[in-house]
Amino acid sequence: MSEGLKKRDASNHSWSLRVEGVGERQAKVYSGKHAFSIGRQASFSDEDDHPSAVEYLLGALGGDLVSGFRSQAAKQGVQVDALELIVSGRLGNPLVSLGVVGAEGNPGFESISVTLYVSSDADEPTLQRIWSSTLAISPVVKTLERCVALVLELRVTP
Repeated sequence: MSEGLKKRDASNHSWSLRVEGVGERQAKVYSGKHAFSIGRQASFSDEDDHPSAVEYLLGALGGDLVSGFRSQAAKQGVQVDALELIVSGRLGNPLVSLGVVGAEGNPGFESISVTLYVSSDADEPTLQRIWSSTLAISPVVKTLERCVALVLELRVTP
């Protein structure tokens, strides 16, 4: 298949997943040949059997940025020795999502912070340009920045 045909097909692509309720606090997601389980909407315990929906959202952001950075670096001929990303998020009022009587406000994310640590022989300005281009084409960043305060930082490590 030619590259031009792939791009034309991609411009009209939409994703469709099937989600099945499994028990009281679990959903199973089917996407093509993949399947994964999601626990509660938001979990406040490390003991749950499955990641929560908010954890998957944060993980999707992190995965998008790590994969995107590697891809952008490769396109520019930059060797990346190591990448690690830390992502954290704060909900506006998590008590609303728990159904606490009298709780008010927005249960959604109020802020999300990302720090990507990268080790490479490339100089810092080059890595910052790769980071900027990664952020500019990230579907997840471009979606989230419309509704939540994002802090997206790159740190170069030895």
